[in-house]
Amino acid sequence: MAIATMTTPLPISFFPFLLLIPAICFTICDANSNLLCIPSEREALLKFKNHLIDPSNRLSSWVEGGDCCKWIGVVGHNLTGHVHQLHLAAPLSPYEQSALGGKINPSLLELNHLSTLDLSNNNFSSIHIPKFFGLLESLTYLNLSRAQFQGAIPHNLGNLSKLQYLDLRGNDLKSESLHWVSGLSSLQYLDLSYANLSKATDWLQLIFST
Repeated sequence: MAIATMTTPLPISFFPFLLLIPAICFTICDANSNLLCIPSEREALLKFKNHLIDPSNRLSSWVEGGDCCKWIGVVGHNLTGHVHQLHLAAPLSPYEQSALGGKINPSLLELNHLSTLDLSNNNFSSIHIPKFFGLLESLTYLNLSRAQFQGAIPHNLGNLSKLQYLDLRGNDLKSESLHWVSGLSSLQYLDLSYANLSKATDWLQLIFST
């Protein structure tokens, strides 16, 4: 199938329109607020950091005892202190010095209010997309594009019924079925560019069922 051997980026969209993502406001944690982030969520983020390779020390603000709402890449809620968003995309230049790598700790599951997870442009070379991502029930936005993931796309991503945006392009991924996409009842944008879907014979059924 041409879809499995494409050489130029071509988003695979099964939906009539794309999600327009508004500019993200990073003023959610008000500097004048005395509310600190939830201690258990701060510890979860520190566990996550400890399993990453961070050659440029991008996460230097992530320290024990700090307010995680004020850490680089973390957006929390100024009324509840819960972590809502993680924006950890690597800048494209200089890529080698700024890309995160290593392993992704399942401590992210302790962030029960996490709605946005962006790990794009990083270098998670030779690891699969963690299956536990399918348990992050509050996610509405998941961007893993060009992050060097390999292997099969976890079918339990289909459990993310609130997910509106899913970008997996530019990785070395494969899937033998696209039935899992049907579980993404809120999805408005999907990009599987470069994924090997040569064995996914059910993609036409999926298109005509949406």
